Amino acid sequence: MNNDALLLTNNKNIFYLTGATFDGFWLLIRKNKFIVITSQMIFGQVKQHFKNKAQIFVIKSSFSNELVEICKKYKINNLNIDTTNIDYTLFSLLNNKLKENKISVVTNGNILLEKRKIKNKEEIKNIKKACEIVSDVFETVKKKVVSGMTELDIHFKIEEEFAKKHVVQSFKTIVASGQNSANPHHISGKRKVKKNDIVLIDMGCIYNGYCSDLTRTFFVGKENKYQRKIWDIVKFAHDKALENVKQNIKASDIDSFARDTIKLAGYEKNFIHTTGHGVGLDIHEAPSVGSKSKDILKESMVITIEPGIYLDKKFGVRIEDTVLVTKNGYKVLTTAKY
Repeated sequence: MNNDALLLTNNKNIFYLTGATFDGFWLLIRKNKFIVITSQMIFGQVKQHFKNKAQIFVIKSSFSNELVEICKKYKINNLNIDTTNIDYTLFSLLNNKLKENKISVVTNGNILLEKRKIKNKEEIKNIKKACEIVSDVFETVKKKVVSGMTELDIHFKIEEEFAKKHVVQSFKTIVASGQNSANPHHISGKRKVKKNDIVLIDMGCIYNGYCSDLTRTFFVGKENKYQRKIWDIVKFAHDKALENVKQNIKASDIDSFARDTIKLAGYEKNFIHTTGHGVGLDIHEAPSVGSKSKDILKESMVITIEPGIYLDKKFGVRIEDTVLVTKNGYKVLTTAKY
């Protein structure tokens, strides 16, 4: 790092480096040593977590003033700031005060982006467990889904099962039935599941800070031939993309395998999002698995494969798995039945 110091404001990046599961403080890194800037309110937590592994400064008047004083104390002339968790007003204030004190500022959208792409053994272990839990919860809840239940009924059953396993959702669970399933990010509502209805559930949980992501589309009763046709196309596209996952392949090529399959079936315009994304501390992180992605898949990356077809005012189908890139190919981490 060419700068004298690095200021991290993103809670996930701070957790990645320190293991701190609470927020409310920022982390300054200078010569590989941690300097914590915190309010009095969480000083006790900070002190207990870091013990003697960090220099701790409690904000006396304002964060910006404290930061300037710290920079003066340690003769920091150049500061690289991770801006992913700062609003414009606060950043402008920091930037102006630092420059007034002849401290140059470099901004970086996500400093640990590249490093976080490759998961270590402990991270993979946590993601596997999150995937195991979400798969088990889906299987449990699916058996309870019957006509007459509302989307919210199903949504809360999922939350209840997550609570039993002492985890929380990694994003707001999507339960979409009937024509609502044509909206990729539908908000679960009061619509009742009907006999022979289609239901799409997109869900995930967090285990030890790490996320899982799973989508299944199924039928409550009997599906009609057209619904089955679309489901089969999406599943074929999912499998086509999945079977080509391996290290050193372009992420954009994985997107192409799914997209070309759907295009050949005549539904190119109905596949309206990327084929996948990275999963880790954030539910959406690098690498991107889309047509414009510049990423190359590497061993120990974790991605999703999630093609979909959405037919406006009719129904939609999405099938998604969380997948680990391995030395010789891939391993599907979400095991719920299709």
